[in-house]
Amino acid sequence: MFFKRYQEAVGVEIGDGLVKALYIASNEKENKLLGFEMVEVNFRDGRDGIINAIKEVMSRLPLKKKKCKINISVSGESVVVRDIHWPQMGDSEIRKALKFEVERQVHYKMEDIVFDYYSVLDKKIAETKTRVILVAAKKDLIENYASLITSTGYTCGLIEVDTFSLLNCFYVNGPDVSNDKTIALINVGMEVTNIDIIKGKVVGLTKDGFVAWSNLIDALPKNLDLDFNNLSHLKGLNGSDDIYELCLFILNALSNQIRRAIEYYETQGRDTVEELFLSGRVAMFKGLEKYLQGVLGLKVTVWNPIAKLIYEPTEFKKKQLKDNSLMLALCAGLACYRSFSINLSSDKAAVRRNKIWEKLVAHKKFIYAGAGILTVLIALWIGLFTQLKIKETNKIRLEEKYGDLTLVLEEIDKLKEARQILDNQMEGIRALLKRRVSWSEKLQEISANLPQDIWLTRIYTATKDIGTKRMSDEFMRLVDTNLRRDEVSQVLNINGVAYAEHSEQMLSLTSGLISSLKNDMVFAKDFSRIELIRSFREVRGASAVMRFEIQAVLK
Repeated sequence: MFFKRYQEAVGVEIGDGLVKALYIASNEKENKLLGFEMVEVNFRDGRDGIINAIKEVMSRLPLKKKKCKINISVSGESVVVRDIHWPQMGDSEIRKALKFEVERQVHYKMEDIVFDYYSVLDKKIAETKTRVILVAAKKDLIENYASLITSTGYTCGLIEVDTFSLLNCFYVNGPDVSNDKTIALINVGMEVTNIDIIKGKVVGLTKDGFVAWSNLIDALPKNLDLDFNNLSHLKGLNGSDDIYELCLFILNALSNQIRRAIEYYETQGRDTVEELFLSGRVAMFKGLEKYLQGVLGLKVTVWNPIAKLIYEPTEFKKKQLKDNSLMLALCAGLACYRSFSINLSSDKAAVRRNKIWEKLVAHKKFIYAGAGILTVLIALWIGLFTQLKIKETNKIRLEEKYGDLTLVLEEIDKLKEARQILDNQMEGIRALLKRRVSWSEKLQEISANLPQDIWLTRIYTATKDIGTKRMSDEFMRLVDTNLRRDEVSQVLNINGVAYAEHSEQMLSLTSGLISSLKNDMVFAKDFSRIELIRSFREVRGASAVMRFEIQAVLK
């Protein structure tokens, strides 16, 4: 009976300008929804506004006990997720190896971070390596989020990463998908888009993108009922086509963000992504899945993160649970039964604890503890002779693994020496990355200055040094260790196509765009120069176009 007990938890998400909470009682077989609340955050009060919103949400929930734990998740630049491949090894060996690996993979001091890991090796698949997802975050970020909860008088429980909350929600509440099928999970939040690519229980990629719901909403008038089945109704809105063009621009940026993640995953020699499952507030817009399906060339399905929760619909009708269900993926993933364990809530998060023993101590049910101990003793007695043979076999296997582990440790020593060189470059790199530019404002100005016969194909930021270019989101991983501070600058690249009857007219269109951007003080104020760095004529059937690339160098 002990193992049928329900564990109660509250999943809280601070996003979309709201504090959302789900109160759920769960076990391995089912998840029961006990409460749902959602409150707008008064950001004018800063941190106090968030704390007051959490207090109000918690006061409305029908909590059975004050000590009920509140689970939260984090994301952003201070969170690091790494996919590590090692020779096959058990949990104890992984924990020992992680002590060395964390220093190499995470560019922060050990005393400034907390970390945990999740083994993604599917034992049903014949693999020769152990694959581990390492998750680390700045300690001050974790403490800041934890203090938001403790300041309300409640206990902070689990702290994990947004993308893993999304994974847990899909594993528990998502539609049934074949373990042989590779799919992508996309949750478009207020500031961050969570992206996971999985095949069965094997996690192939997990990352955050920063084109999200706020970009689209900032471009639209308030209270506009956006219908992606008929985007043309935006034409002429407020007397111009700017809103229509900007809306398409941001949608293309969102789809390109998703496409790049999928292409990166597939170029690693893995399976092809077959279907995309969409959630988040932006998924509430009509026909968005059809629009993305046409752009990405993949089947796109909007899924309900609370579809499998057990609850009485009439009790939650007034709270508009159904209308807001697509926004609750992270809340549900935090509060539901855990299909895996990632916890950044303490400095010892990487030390795996015995879950059954934790439940026994927490509930103080000594009779259950006695039954559990008796069961363990009986199991040990029955398996005694089998264990002797297993230990002998393991001894041989460990001797083989020891040779591989020795090579790994030697390589780690070499990497530590290289890291010392890299540390000397970090201050200059950090100073570069701290620069903040209002990219949303730049995108609006580009759209406003765009001539009729020019189409943009790609806009991205990059870093520029002695002939070397890297995408900005790969900069920290791929930067040359010999790079000097004064040899680095950050640029905005604008790729496009110009069409006209004559080459001179095409070049004139491009030159006109450059002149407009230079004369636009809102756009040009952050750039030292704006210039055409390459162009070429390309024949398309019976017509010709000119492809070009404009580069704007940050001051």
